[in-house]
Amino acid sequence: KLPAWTHDAFKGMDMLNRIQSKVCDVALRSSENILLCAPTGAGKTNVAMLTMLNVLGQHRKIQADSDENQANNEDMYDLKSFKIVYVAPMKALVQEVVKNFSKRLAPYGVIVKELSGDSSLTLHQISETQVLVTTPEKWDIITRQGEGRAYTQLVKLVIIDEIHLLHDSRGPVLETLVSRVIRQVEATAEPVRLVGLSATLPNYGDVATFLR
Repeated sequence: KLPAWTHDAFKGMDMLNRIQSKVCDVALRSSENILLCAPTGAGKTNVAMLTMLNVLGQHRKIQADSDENQANNEDMYDLKSFKIVYVAPMKALVQEVVKNFSKRLAPYGVIVKELSGDSSLTLHQISETQVLVTTPEKWDIITRQGEGRAYTQLVKLVIIDEIHLLHDSRGPVLETLVSRVIRQVEATAEPVRLVGLSATLPNYGDVATFLR
């Protein structure tokens, strides 16, 4: 059963499907890294949403024992103290994710924006945004440049969609992104959660080990 404050993100849904129900506890109630391999259409996006709600839950200003049924609003969350990065391989997918999450996270006051080759954001716009949806190449450039550090240090969750592309020509970029997150966690001792979403993978054990 999902807590009442999470229901706004699942409007129009009566229940989670089997895969979502199976990983719900880990996704929503823990901060462990996750690799989810499931066929297309299995509802991996909703699992990503549960991990985002986990971050929101950690930044709720009202205590868990206060009125759980109170309507969500942006004043309930400390929206300046975290960022979430969603890495999607194609521009079309980036736009689709922005549209989906913008609508579903609006009741929480969360702003979702695209950050890709075609759409640059100013540092001010980035500071006002909680969820950045980007391509591997764009996030690689940002995390390599010093000027991104001011906000990359606020990142609490990195979701990598289609992580099976590690086998692809873009694999090295994804590898670099994951390694950079792990190095940052080791250097700062500030936890950053890694979530990989993938079609079915033969060597999921290796990828899971790589994602820690």
